[in-house]
Amino acid sequence: MQFVQKNIFWVRRIYYTRATTEEPDPQTQRREYMTVEAPPPYEDVNEAAIEEWKQDTTTRERIRAVIQRIQEPTAASTIAEQARASQPVVRDTLADLANLGVVETLETPQGTLYKRDDRMAIYNQIIQLQEAYDKDELVAELQNLKGMVNGFRDQYGVESPTELAQELEPDDTAGWEDHTVWQTAQKNLYLAKAAISFSDARKALA
Repeated sequence: MQFVQKNIFWVRRIYYTRATTEEPDPQTQRREYMTVEAPPPYEDVNEAAIEEWKQDTTTRERIRAVIQRIQEPTAASTIAEQARASQPVVRDTLADLANLGVVETLETPQGTLYKRDDRMAIYNQIIQLQEAYDKDELVAELQNLKGMVNGFRDQYGVESPTELAQELEPDDTAGWEDHTVWQTAQKNLYLAKAAISFSDARKALA
């Protein structure tokens, strides 16, 4: 369970201001690629962190960061609010990203809606994995993740995080924490498998 717990900590460290000066462990930095968890909603981030984010990024970078976590068709006005950008700039940037295949668009009577292109998001995750790990490391991590997933199945007597969610009581804090870790491990497992298969395919075609 240690691997996914590190991922969750690292994601939280990126998006929240923490009272620490400790530098992240390089190994932890490498393993951040193995998470597919979306960052928390921006309204949950304190204002100081938002201001720091604005100072450290360009408008286009913020828009791209926001759209990369949007999985349902969303209005440009909502994306502009989250990215702290004007709507005209957001629409122009999203149009460019749609041409690049990063963003999907949906035309509705109320106007154009936007979401990330999941295929491109998955592809980018796989490429990041291949840059951060060699094949032996990916295989070892795959085995660790399989062991973690099987451990949760044995512990709770269900086959998936979805089934676990149906069994948990609302106040079962430990159970819901395990549910989150299991979800992350399951997603990481799929990504590790895909990265290994993609690596094998590239070698076969070389």
